[in-house]
Amino acid sequence: MKCAACHNEMVKKKGEIDLRIGGKLYLVKNVFYEECSACGEKVLSPKVSQDLFKKIKNREFIEETIKLPVLDGTYG
Repeated sequence: MKCAACHNEMVKKKGEIDLRIGGKLYLVKNVFYEECSACGEKVLSPKVSQDLFKKIKNREFIEETIKLPVLDGTYG
C-alpha cells in the first residue's frame, strides 16, 4: 500500500498508536497498522478501525493515568 501523504511504501507493523477521537486521546496497544517509513503516517485497516470505534462506543477499555512530556509552544 502507498502512503496517502507522500506516496512512499507502507510497512505492516504491530505496536501501539495514539488516536484522538472526539477530543479525547486514546492509546491503543498491540494493534496491527501500516506505517510509512518516510513520513511516519500510520493507517489502520477498516476492520481494525471499526473494532476500535465499537470498543470506544461500548466503553470496552480501561482508563490509566500516564505521564507524558508537555511542551509550551509559545516561544520561538
